[in-house]
Amino acid sequence: MTEPRLWDTPEATKAGAFERLLASPCCPGPGDILLAITAEFRPVVAGRVSFRLDELARRLFDVTPADDARTASHRLAALLTDELRFRTDESSVDGLWFDAVLERRAGHPLAVAAVTAEIGLRAGLAVGICSTPTGWYAGIGEPDRLWLIDPVVDPGPTPTGPVRSHCGHEVGFAALTGIYARLVRDGDESGAHRAARLRGRLPVSRHA
Repeated sequence: MTEPRLWDTPEATKAGAFERLLASPCCPGPGDILLAITAEFRPVVAGRVSFRLDELARRLFDVTPADDARTASHRLAALLTDELRFRTDESSVDGLWFDAVLERRAGHPLAVAAVTAEIGLRAGLAVGICSTPTGWYAGIGEPDRLWLIDPVVDPGPTPTGPVRSHCGHEVGFAALTGIYARLVRDGDESGAHRAARLRGRLPVSRHA
């Protein structure tokens, strides 16, 4: 089944999109879940975000299915690093808002990986979200030869140590954990409570 999408409207994505994704039998994509989470805390214009992602994806349309994972990962990484100059910024909760990360070209590695994956998917590349003990990445390839895309370094083969791939629910769980911690630190009790409540709504089997 096709995963649910939130992008096909020019109107602001309202709080409640998160619940609609959870009600779907499909696990949402990383971009969808992070956009829905963002919309629970601040207004988001999904159509504007989608238009910008499509613009960026067009720059990769010359990458064909015949290209290997290494070539595709290098092209996607070059777009993020050389052209857009994305960087990581874990200092504030803004780094976990999907639209803000796209606008600022800076954010938490998980959110940057989700933006990277969304751009790649729109360009027809098979991109997923992966993690190692030391970070979050977008990844292209097979489990035994996985190319991880980091916005601040060149992509390379699978590093030493375990690499996990993550579904949309797991990405949402990790994002909400980070949001909760930052809102607690900033003294936003109501926001932290909302993050904890949303995290508790995610399917346990997805992130156990």
